[in-house]
Amino acid sequence: MGYADLTVHHLAGAIMVRKGLFLLCLMLAWPAAANVFGVDRRQQADADSDPLRWVGELYSESDNFQTGSAVLVGECHILTAYHSTFFRRDGNLNKPSSAVVSRFFLDPDPARPGSFRRSTLARPVKWGEFSRWSLRGQSEDWALLQLDDCLGREVGHAAIAEAGKKAAEGYGELMFAGYPQSRRGLGGVTFERGCHAWDYGPVFPIVGVDCAFERGASGGPLLELIAGRWTVVGIASYRSNPVEEPLPAYMSKHRNVMVSSDAFSARVGQSLQVATRLRPPEDSSGATTPSLAGVQGRE
Repeated sequence: MGYADLTVHHLAGAIMVRKGLFLLCLMLAWPAAANVFGVDRRQQADADSDPLRWVGELYSESDNFQTGSAVLVGECHILTAYHSTFFRRDGNLNKPSSAVVSRFFLDPDPARPGSFRRSTLARPVKWGEFSRWSLRGQSEDWALLQLDDCLGREVGHAAIAEAGKKAAEGYGELMFAGYPQSRRGLGGVTFERGCHAWDYGPVFPIVGVDCAFERGASGGPLLELIAGRWTVVGIASYRSNPVEEPLPAYMSKHRNVMVSSDAFSARVGQSLQVATRLRPPEDSSGATTPSLAGVQGRE
């Protein structure tokens, strides 16, 4: 993402990013650099507790490469970025369709870094009106995918912040979780606590944060502990002007951007409600998903 004549304005107690000239160039094939502000707070952990157990890695089933990260937001649904859902290896985007199939990997194997113990196919059922060529379109970088196997019935799932709530109340301390490619060999899931939202704009659902994003992190959740429950308040979208070395402090020119839950909460919530009403009843044995025994993780 390129900026020229970038300025930051205070508006009603918040900080809004405006611009004189904006180069509409969403860089999907980013370099590996992560914009880190101050100390790199990222850590690795086994995905054996909430909310880390809900976060997985997303792969293109046809092109066989990682397109991003995703989070369980229902028993049978994951939330991720639009561009992670429809991204192609050649750097272009597939035409949005439920026929574009991804594979969702969950439960990283502690004994084999980079491998997962569960996986299932995932198909898009709802997505934003994304466009890399407009600001409003870039704020629609989200997609909801339905899983063939309902992994959320076993491990649970995150809540999504109520529509309009974050615009009115602002953000507390944030946590990011995902699978950046450069840290795959470290094992487990990458997470970072103590992040904050710093500015927003040029349209509101685009929010600048100081969590460290890099390739593979797109679509990973920004979570806030609200009323004792880990809640999705945004998803990782892109990095502005990525650099190799840590920056001394947060800078809007190099901000990492999340799409606020206000952009998708209502539409995703509607889809999840419909899916709940249409869900077939559990059988008398109590089994709710096909057995995952023997599923091999991605190498």
